[in-house]
Amino acid sequence: MKLLGHGQINLWRGGSLWIGLVKSSADFHAHHAIQLSIGLKGAVRFRSPTAAQWTEYEAALVPPHVRHAFDAEGSVVANIFCEPESVIGRKLIARFGSQAIAAIPKPDAAKVARRLRESYGGGEPDDALNATAQGVLADLADAAETASATDPRVLKAIAEIERRLDRSMTLGEIAGFVHLSPSRFRHLFVAETGLPFRPYVLWLRLQSALERALAGASWTEAAHSANFADSAHLTRTFKRMFGVAPASLSGMSPSLGRSSLTSGA
Repeated sequence: MKLLGHGQINLWRGGSLWIGLVKSSADFHAHHAIQLSIGLKGAVRFRSPTAAQWTEYEAALVPPHVRHAFDAEGSVVANIFCEPESVIGRKLIARFGSQAIAAIPKPDAAKVARRLRESYGGGEPDDALNATAQGVLADLADAAETASATDPRVLKAIAEIERRLDRSMTLGEIAGFVHLSPSRFRHLFVAETGLPFRPYVLWLRLQSALERALAGASWTEAAHSANFADSAHLTRTFKRMFGVAPASLSGMSPSLGRSSLTSGA
């Protein structure tokens, strides 16, 4: 199953952006991450298992674990995924609900589509494109964007987490490493990063494994480097988060995705 025929996927801690020209539809599935789907050139369509027909949207939000089918074949689309346990994720659910696909109000949809269209079509680097996507989530959640961690203890903890991605770790171990009690560390970590400890580590593992695989490592090597038991474990976790197998992302072309947005076709 491919959500993007030509485009790119960028992951960060607690979210990801999948953007480009859609070449195929996705059958009924569900995933843990919140999905914000925005048509940049053309519309997106969703269908629930109980609906006889597709519903078309300029932009829509899919809550966690809501089964749906997706179709935007021939459209240029941005799918932004967000961890539901994050500060912004909880606010998105509070605004748009947790039980069914929700339409983004037309003024908001037009505004966020324009921002992403200009960023992606203009060829901005990944960091700037990610910042635009994160800003879109924050605006729709009516929340402040999560600033980068500045507390030296959290920065030290993050460095240790990154160093230990290839092995198991617990919150208590990392809290002890920075000389904090588990309860104090838990609260400080969320305040500084916008994410609880366990989802933060999981998103970082997924990001690391995907980057290694797309850089040429085998899926088994990528899985082991991020403490997944094997490629099957990585695939199950990736599908649970996003609803798609990571191997289906091979061969995506960012340049072709952008040209589909800027061309007249």
